[in-house]
Amino acid sequence: METLRRISFPYCELSNSHVSLKKLVLTDEPSSIRRSISLHDNKAIESIEMEYSDSHQATRDLTHYIENPDVSEKDEFPLLIKVNPALHKLKLHVLIKPTNRFKERSLIIVKSTGNYDIQTLKHHLYDDSCTDEMIEISKIDFDKLPLNEDDENFQKLIINDSFDNAAIRNTKLNISLWENDPATNEYEYLLNFGFWVDDFPKEDLVSPANLQDQSPTRSPISNKPEDRLFNVGDFRREFNFNIEDGPEFRKTLAYYEDRIPRAKKIYSTLIGEFKNLEQGLRKFSSSKMRIIEGINALIDLQSNSLLKDFGFMLNFSLIFKSIFDPFEANLSFFLNEVCDAKLFNKLAHNLATLQDSTGSSGSSSASNSPSNHNELVQSKKQFENDSKEYYSWLNKYLSNEKERPESKLLLKRKAFEMSKFDYLNHLSKTTNNQYVNVLWENLFKFIHLRYDVKNPRVLEFAKYKDKKQSQDLIGGNYKTYLHALLRFNSEKYKFRQMIEASTSNEELTTLIRYNTLNHKQMKPAKHVASDDSITTTIDEFVITNENIDLIFSDSHPPSETVSQTSDSEMTGILFTLGGQGKQGWHKEWVVLKKGQLTEYADWRKGKKPLNKPIEVALSSVKPITYDKRQFCFEILTSRGTKNVFQAINEDERTKWIKALYNAAQVVNTQRLDAVYSKNKASGNQFKVTDKRKNLGRLITDLVEKPVIPGQSKDRSISPVSITSRTTILEKDYFNLVKSIPDSDNNKCVDCNSTESVEWISINTLSCFCVQCASCHRSIGSHITKIRSLKLDKFENELEMLLSYTNNRYVNSFLEENMPPGEKIQPDTVNEKRLSFIRNKYVLKKYKSIIPDVNNLLIRSIQRINIHGVLKNILCGGDVNVNIQINIPNKNEYLVISLFEYSLRKFVEIKDESMFLTNSKKLFVISELLILNGCKVDLTHELNKEIGLTNEALEYWKLRSLKLSGGLLTP
Repeated sequence: METLRRISFPYCELSNSHVSLKKLVLTDEPSSIRRSISLHDNKAIESIEMEYSDSHQATRDLTHYIENPDVSEKDEFPLLIKVNPALHKLKLHVLIKPTNRFKERSLIIVKSTGNYDIQTLKHHLYDDSCTDEMIEISKIDFDKLPLNEDDENFQKLIINDSFDNAAIRNTKLNISLWENDPATNEYEYLLNFGFWVDDFPKEDLVSPANLQDQSPTRSPISNKPEDRLFNVGDFRREFNFNIEDGPEFRKTLAYYEDRIPRAKKIYSTLIGEFKNLEQGLRKFSSSKMRIIEGINALIDLQSNSLLKDFGFMLNFSLIFKSIFDPFEANLSFFLNEVCDAKLFNKLAHNLATLQDSTGSSGSSSASNSPSNHNELVQSKKQFENDSKEYYSWLNKYLSNEKERPESKLLLKRKAFEMSKFDYLNHLSKTTNNQYVNVLWENLFKFIHLRYDVKNPRVLEFAKYKDKKQSQDLIGGNYKTYLHALLRFNSEKYKFRQMIEASTSNEELTTLIRYNTLNHKQMKPAKHVASDDSITTTIDEFVITNENIDLIFSDSHPPSETVSQTSDSEMTGILFTLGGQGKQGWHKEWVVLKKGQLTEYADWRKGKKPLNKPIEVALSSVKPITYDKRQFCFEILTSRGTKNVFQAINEDERTKWIKALYNAAQVVNTQRLDAVYSKNKASGNQFKVTDKRKNLGRLITDLVEKPVIPGQSKDRSISPVSITSRTTILEKDYFNLVKSIPDSDNNKCVDCNSTESVEWISINTLSCFCVQCASCHRSIGSHITKIRSLKLDKFENELEMLLSYTNNRYVNSFLEENMPPGEKIQPDTVNEKRLSFIRNKYVLKKYKSIIPDVNNLLIRSIQRINIHGVLKNILCGGDVNVNIQINIPNKNEYLVISLFEYSLRKFVEIKDESMFLTNSKKLFVISELLILNGCKVDLTHELNKEIGLTNEALEYWKLRSLKLSGGLLTP
């Protein structure tokens, strides 16, 4: 058998591969039966098992083999393992070692039939037009795998996939793993293996239920088709503990409070039924003995001694008892060991029920209740008092202009959060306490008991009573559940300790909202991967005893280093001016979802909205201080309505403003179209002239007061007025650029050469030597536009841009993530020089990772920050993005291009050449956008309502003429 295994599973792995297969598991659709192929460290087969998923009991199926049709493998692997096509779900138990930049790459799983070698498969991967039906490809990004990138050791992981068993039958299936780098589109081979997929037999795959037999070693409980493996999401929904105040938290409290009397009734009923069963068993046993005695009495009537001599009395007693004795023994075992009366009495005594202490009997009822009942009542009273006092104190705290100590707020919040924790934890003990958990462990062991081999009609009592052996009875999902329950209770108390240890309000807010037990925003996950894709989110990864940590991980706040556009939904309690239709400040439950902000007066239930939802995309947001109340922000709607909200501190206000901004980026155009039509019909005075899908808004400044297009100080068109020092009579551009301080413009930006550094890229504003400039020309003018500082002529906007040339600044973000030793030198050969320049400027392999780069680009344009505009463009900003502005002096909105908006942001200079003192407006940002690929529609007429100057229109006309006439290639 060992020899057969060794020669029947062709497995090949690249030397020093950071991905390795440890086990292959194939299951059917309901995951009720599976075949496992485990590998040694040397990649030879360790074991082949066919078993039922829930009980891990082996099936009767034997492993079958077939001759390997692949000639290239036949010498080493003459046989192949045959697999039933019903087992088309794949679970790859792999070891993955994180490598440098591995989260930027993807794992590719290729499933092919026929004799495809590695090179042929690689060709298919590169050929996007290939439609070979004999090849299936699945993909998952490494950053979606729950791997610790700081751990350089191999980490265990299970990846779900499948193959099309309708198409792949009676053939060999080859499975290979590859790594893809999207930046270079390179594919690296990792490993491959194969097996034979049989044709469907005449009879379907035998189900566990059909295999139930009378074998004494067979479990009395049949395997059910619906038994399956479960995912992180399934367990997270089960083990959820959220104490963030609001409708969901209050609903959870009400749910537990309502469940207490129901639980008491269930336990009381069970205790009564167990007593009845125990009494019935005694009556049953007594009746059995009386029947035997009665039959013996009949013998005495029937015969003097002959029937006694035959042995009838003994034979009848033995046969009659054999009918009842196993039943009595099994039932007595169940009542005494699994569900004994003492355990249920403890359960009933431990159950904290509010009815016992808040009923009509008053205080006498409470005094007669168990101590833990009084604890629960006290906990509820404490929580309700703390809630009332905290929010009353908070309102006064936020309205106090002078005395607003953060430390006092922190102490009050910590006390309130622990009060919430303690009360919810008391309530949850209805179904999660030491006695309930013992009961479930007993029941889990009981359902997996088998009949005794020596006495096939009696359960294995000895195994159940043995503490060590009984643990082996709990397997599969039940064992995982108990381990997760134990971990959940441990995590709860860690959570409470972390609340006590919080040192700032920001830390406490983050802890409550994103603690590892709070999964309130999690969407339901699928139980198994779909047929044509592998699992793509952590909530869909299968949970085993080895990776229970996944349940209580990955609940972190959005990273500040990742784009926040996806963080566009938020809920919470805010104080609102004039809320609930009354004067003054009131608490409200505020929900930001799908681009709409909805207010609820009843913050405990959050059911009836106060007013129509606010369309965030059609509103402006800014932080304000209102009537001495700090941490406020104002939302001005498209109808001119002002809504003022107050958060508890600056950090919370910033989170709300960021979420509102992000919500404005994801616009439901269909809903807005309906809003436009409805308002147009009703005569409301606002409009949108463009229904393009990438509607956007300008982000409010989270540090300073915001600049909203068409409002406040943005109406001045341009806040910058400078005196030009770049327009010199001799036009010595070469020395001008080199003399810029702290710029390193005397050295080539790419190779640091100091010879012939007289070439400039007018779109990246950096200088090059002649060799690097030649390489730049070869990669195309759409990447870098090279000019000579000594031969070419620069006028107006281009001349002004020269003063912003700065090699040191450009390299600070284009080479921020460059590996040590990769920088080229003046003597580097041309091939390596060109490769480096491609990586730096075409692939942008070394550039800074800037979260929310488009918003930063817009803000830089607002402030006419040339260096900021350049950085955000070269680091990925979209120069063709559309933005929404409101028309000056009107309550109307327009959607315009970023280029149109940039025409409002000019630089005004005094032209001192030729003794002239008149001013000149230069549109350097608009020029920089065009130089970096901004698409300008020459047939598009500029909307004069956006407030453009005559100079802007003249620049537009001149630029259009140059573009259409080919005077300057953009």
